[in-house]
Amino acid sequence: MHVQKMLEQAHQLPSIPKVVQELLRDFDDPNVDAGKIAAKLQLDQALTAKVLRLANSSFYGGTRKVSSVNDAVVLLGVDSLRTMVAAGGVVAAFKAPEGFDLRAFWRKSFMVAGLCRWLVKRGKLRNLNAETAFTAGLLHDVGNLLMHALDGERMREVDAAVAAGAPRGDTEQMILGYTSVEIGGALASHWHFPDALCEAVVNQAAPMAARVPSEYAGLVHVARACHLLVIGKQPLDRLFSSAAAPVASWLELEQETLEEHWDEVAALGNDMDALLD
Repeated sequence: MHVQKMLEQAHQLPSIPKVVQELLRDFDDPNVDAGKIAAKLQLDQALTAKVLRLANSSFYGGTRKVSSVNDAVVLLGVDSLRTMVAAGGVVAAFKAPEGFDLRAFWRKSFMVAGLCRWLVKRGKLRNLNAETAFTAGLLHDVGNLLMHALDGERMREVDAAVAAGAPRGDTEQMILGYTSVEIGGALASHWHFPDALCEAVVNQAAPMAARVPSEYAGLVHVARACHLLVIGKQPLDRLFSSAAAPVASWLELEQETLEEHWDEVAALGNDMDALLD
C-alpha cells in the first residue's frame, strides 16, 4: 500500500495541539514579538511549565533563576523555543501503544536529537541550523512509533526479526510493504513540518544517495551511530571506522575536534526529563 494512502486510511492519526501549530507558525514570522509568543505560551499550562523548567535547566544553559514566561522567552530565544514547542507537541501527540516503552523511546529520540545539535555546533556545518538539526533527530524514528500504534501486531513481528539480526528497513518492506522512515516522513509532512525535516527523516539511512543529498539526514545518520557508541560506552574513534564514516567525512566532521569535545555528550541526557515531563 502507498504510504500516503495508508495514512489517509488511518482512523486516528496523532495530532499536534492547536496552540503548538499556531506557535510554530508564529516562529516563522521574522517580525514576531516576544510578548505575543509569551502570551500564547501561557494559554497552555503544560507549555508554560516546560518553558520555565527549561529556562532554569543546564540543558539550555540557564545560569540564573527565571520565574516569568516573558523572561524565559527572552533568555531561550526563538530557536530554542521552537525546539521546545515542537518537542512538546510531538511528545503530547502520542499515547503509549500496548507493550511499548514510550518513555525509553523518547529518551533515545531526544539523545539522538541532542547529538544532532552537538554535531552542528562542533563541526564545520555553519550553514545548518542547530535547532532544526535537533528537531530532525527528534523526529527520526517517529514512523516506528506510529506504526506500533496503528499496526502493533505486525510491528512486533518486525521487532522480533530485527532482534534476531535482520536489517530493519528490508524487514519492514517485506512485512509492511513500506518502511517506518517513509511513514515518519509522511507524518512530518502531515504535520506541516518543513521539507528539510521530512527529507531528513526519509533519507537518514542513505543521506548521500538521496535525489538531493540531505545534510540534515546525514546528521541524523551520524548521530544514530554516535548514540550506539554512547550506550555501548565505546570511544568516539570507532565512529571513523564504522559504516557511518563516509557520511561523517562528507559532512566534514573532524575526528580530532569531536574527540576534544566528546565529554560534552555525557551531559546531553542530564535534563531530558525537562522535555519529557
